[in-house]
Amino acid sequence: MKIAFASIAYESLAISILSAIAKKEGHSVKLLHTPTLFKDGLTREFKRLARFFSNDKEIFKQLKAYQPDLIAFSVVTFDYQRALHYAENFKKICPQAKIVFGGIHVSSVPEVVIANDFIDYVVIGEGEIAFPEIIRHIEKGDSSEPIVNTWYRSKNNTIIKGRQIGFIQDLDSLPHFDNEIWKEIFPLKSYYLTMTSRGCPYNCSYCFNHFFRDIPEEKSNYIRRRSVKHVMEELRSYKEKYKIRMIEFWDDIFIFDKKWLKDFLEAYKKEIAIPFKCYIHVNLFDEDTAIQLKDAGCQWVDFGIQNINEEYRKKYLKRNETNTNIMKALQILKKHKIVSFADYIVGLPGDTIEHYEEARLFFIENMPDIIEPYWMSYHPQTEIIEKGFEHNILNAEKIDLINHGRNPHSYFETSPVSHDFHDEYYFILKVLPAVPAFLRKKLKVLLNRNLHGCLFWHF
Repeated sequence: MKIAFASIAYESLAISILSAIAKKEGHSVKLLHTPTLFKDGLTREFKRLARFFSNDKEIFKQLKAYQPDLIAFSVVTFDYQRALHYAENFKKICPQAKIVFGGIHVSSVPEVVIANDFIDYVVIGEGEIAFPEIIRHIEKGDSSEPIVNTWYRSKNNTIIKGRQIGFIQDLDSLPHFDNEIWKEIFPLKSYYLTMTSRGCPYNCSYCFNHFFRDIPEEKSNYIRRRSVKHVMEELRSYKEKYKIRMIEFWDDIFIFDKKWLKDFLEAYKKEIAIPFKCYIHVNLFDEDTAIQLKDAGCQWVDFGIQNINEEYRKKYLKRNETNTNIMKALQILKKHKIVSFADYIVGLPGDTIEHYEEARLFFIENMPDIIEPYWMSYHPQTEIIEKGFEHNILNAEKIDLINHGRNPHSYFETSPVSHDFHDEYYFILKVLPAVPAFLRKKLKVLLNRNLHGCLFWHF
């Protein structure tokens, strides 16, 4: 069977693993990638430049020449509407091809996704077992057998729903990621993306993990990890082929299992020794961990702060780390010369200018190397939606828009002052690490008599 994977904007490990599974079973695969330069919805959009960088004509041409039997999408809420645009056009070009949608957004609102008549199958939860069954289902032309973790529309237009099985426990049973499918788009020599585990031990209110872990009807361990041997086999193979210069481990929290981490980093230092970056949590981070990471080649860690007010962070975001823990983590990272990349959410429901001021003052004294502010995004089925209702930011109409992937990051408190101070503090957080230390205290926000935020340098 000929299979096409549709990719929007970023490299997707979901595509990498499904491509590996398809190749292992003897199918041919092709990647159809579209960038979202100047139209990603997260930064400023420039329609003219976006049209200039669009490759739609080229991928439509490639699709027509390839004529796949199956076209697969893995989508998040941000890209759902774009994915629908391409899926509908792909179906017109290849009407015989079956279109499969999977990913976090699909798992949260499958009934919304399957309502599109050009989508034939939706995958809910993990797709590694479902995907080969979907392929065989298409090959047989059968329209009545249920498929695990899958909904599909039968020939008489009824929705057939398969049971939700437990999460895959033995990750070593899966093939290694097929990162070669990306080599024409993202050069593997300069950057290699992989993942050693699945699941997160935390339950942040704005994250998909809290509902995703409860999807299976059969309860099973949510947090799982590949063996050191399995990961090393993958890294050795790609290191030899592509002379990789940087590896990013995309695990939710790379350091959660200290025994595994110690064994892995020892093997990694001996056999791979390539600079890498990973994700940590300050509650699990200490000096010994920093020493091990640095010794093995870690150059960069990413971690979430999201809001600096401890009471707000615990009540609204379900994050239990203290500011003392954040401060200690930053000190340790600076001591061992590991780049610190701190995430911070702007525009949270009920957030105040006092919280932003608290953050500004905290960062002046405890500065990460990079602060990455993100606009608040409401995703279907996440708990923080309740807080959006409490603060009159969300209503039933807006939830329907979010479920359909329309502007999930654009809902803020409605008064002009709210939007103004969110904007101003977004800018301050973004640039503060780059401002010379002696000037940082002078970068402030002033609220004038009309209650509109105004950024200024105070001398």
